[in-house]
Amino acid sequence: MTPRPFSRILPLIAVGAMLALGTVAWLPSPFVWLSAAGALACVMGAWRSGRGVMRVACVNVGLVLLLVGAVEAAFAVLLTRRNSSFPEYPPQYFQTDEDLGAAPERGIVARVRKLHGSTVVYDVVYTIGSNGLRRSPNDRGEGAAACVLFFGDSFMFGEGLPDDQTLPWRVSVLTSGAARVYNFGFHGYGAEQMLAAFDRNRVEPAIQCRPTHVIYEAIPDHVARAAGYYTFMRHGPRYELAAATAGGADSVAYRGHFNDDELRRSAARAVLASVLAKSWLYRWLASLSPPPDDNDLRRYVAIVSAAARLTAARYPGSRFDVLYWDIHYGQPLDEKVLPALRGAGLSVHVVEQILPGFRERPLSYTLSAYDAHPSARADDLLARYLVGQVFHMAPRP
Repeated sequence: MTPRPFSRILPLIAVGAMLALGTVAWLPSPFVWLSAAGALACVMGAWRSGRGVMRVACVNVGLVLLLVGAVEAAFAVLLTRRNSSFPEYPPQYFQTDEDLGAAPERGIVARVRKLHGSTVVYDVVYTIGSNGLRRSPNDRGEGAAACVLFFGDSFMFGEGLPDDQTLPWRVSVLTSGAARVYNFGFHGYGAEQMLAAFDRNRVEPAIQCRPTHVIYEAIPDHVARAAGYYTFMRHGPRYELAAATAGGADSVAYRGHFNDDELRRSAARAVLASVLAKSWLYRWLASLSPPPDDNDLRRYVAIVSAAARLTAARYPGSRFDVLYWDIHYGQPLDEKVLPALRGAGLSVHVVEQILPGFRERPLSYTLSAYDAHPSARADDLLARYLVGQVFHMAPRP
């Protein structure tokens, strides 16, 4: 009996399935290779098939697979080129943290370099202390007049700058050690990490003085981070709007992590997610996020306000200030963030009004044309402003 056309390609399907598993497990850009192999299998199936319908079907499937492979290859090139301009961090630099989402490895000296093509954007060393915070200079110890906690993201951490050019370090130097400083900033952080540090008892074990000032460095993008829109901090602390406070202001409640539902999914879904994560197109689609809305802005302002209330309750007589970079990222909500923070009764200092000519010459305050993080000059001027206008000390010349 003549075998059916479909039975003729069954061995090819079985071999293809085995090769697919090995490709996904071991090869880079596996879906490019799988698409090419699938298209080749379809060509061979069309050649072996004796019926016109099967042959047409195999040809059409092969064309679709070739299209998928071409799209995957294009995204592989584009995203690889984009990722090549990301900083080069040492292995184990980023640690998963159950309270904050991510944190640096403790007690390390990490060399970090960033390139743009063949141009070195920066090549610096980050010193992380045993308390998990970036290194600060020596102070006057018990004789310090101020104890300052700095919160924020990579701007506050001092990305691209050596230890002695960060904003907290400059504050300490300009006060001759009269201000004892602690840098709680880190890459990708937002207001939710600041509130979680207070909520989850991460502040007191890391400091050796009673806080007199809390400085939170904010950007409009922190609204989206507090809503969990970005994949780089999916394990970050999640806060949702809750019942209003006694004064009628919005409040928030801790709800675990943004990815808790993902961690509880079935084994089959976990395997499928790990397979899809190797697709360049899927990774690009997963990185897309909707623009934040007014509800996200309410949650963000409530998080910052909750941190300010905690500061006042836990450290009576202390001061909470927001240092705001009014940098617009093209989101409709960007214009509303500053008025919302001020409307909540927070003390907000706008960087644009502190750095001379910031709007006209923004590049004069960045690391380079290839990196928009604050330069040493920007941090020094901001530190002088804080020392004089917030701490009411006379900065060193």
